[in-house]
Amino acid sequence: MKRQGIGAILAIIGAICWGIQGPVSQFLFQDASYSPEWLMGIKMSIAGVLILLFTKTIKRQSITHIWRQKRDLGLLFLYALLGLAAVQYFYLVTVSASNAGTATILQSLGTIIIVILTALIYHHLPSRNEAIAVGLALIGTWLLVTRGDLFHLAISGRALTLGLLLALSGALQTMLPVSLLKRYDVMVIVGWAMVIGGIVFSIVHPFWVNPPKFTVGGVLGVAFIVFFGTMVSFICFTSSLKYVSPTVAGMLDTFEPLSATIGSIAFLNTSFNGPEIIGGLLILSTVFVLAIPSQKSTKKELQNNEK
Repeated sequence: MKRQGIGAILAIIGAICWGIQGPVSQFLFQDASYSPEWLMGIKMSIAGVLILLFTKTIKRQSITHIWRQKRDLGLLFLYALLGLAAVQYFYLVTVSASNAGTATILQSLGTIIIVILTALIYHHLPSRNEAIAVGLALIGTWLLVTRGDLFHLAISGRALTLGLLLALSGALQTMLPVSLLKRYDVMVIVGWAMVIGGIVFSIVHPFWVNPPKFTVGGVLGVAFIVFFGTMVSFICFTSSLKYVSPTVAGMLDTFEPLSATIGSIAFLNTSFNGPEIIGGLLILSTVFVLAIPSQKSTKKELQNNEK
């Protein structure tokens, strides 16, 4: 129970830090001089370097071993670019195109995409719970993006497309590093993935060229995103998987849209109507539906216990 408690606390802290990052990013994007590309370069580069320095100096672990394994190196780059960097970039541009609450809820569709990809890869039909979860997600997304006017999008087509790409990258971020985490410390994987992503975005938009106009609020916002929204959120949530199952961590991940939505309403005066709230709750409920053991798995557990 003590280990589960530690895991739950880590997952909740990580989810809340990521969720609050949304309203902070939305606040920054109100100033046209801040762009998602600039923010990506600086936050991933600084966060990655600090994580690796911490791993090397405080934890006293090797951070270069993975670079000598060609097979693992290729997977690291895939995770860094298609998973870690992609989910952060699409999150920021979806926030910019809509709002923090909507972006974070659309990100939750990643769980459904994992169900669909798993079914396609392993050639088996979804279970009853998975089918129900997919149905709830589709209805919830429809309500969220139409605000109850079921035949007209309430958000732009661009925002919806970016939100779906965000969900896909979130699914890849969960699936790609599984084998790497069995062989390397989570800090090494996340640290190098951050550095790789930071280098790529710094090439696309060097953060030292034409930087935005810095104000006290802007500096504090960027600092929060770098340290809490990026470093703390990823380290805490990924570390929680050592103590609790992915299912439990996924349920606690619902603190992300909760904190993002509350922050948007409280500090940015973002409004959500009834159908949007219902849609968001339906999408979030899919995590709990998927957590319910299926009849087959329950029977299998009972048979194992009898043996």
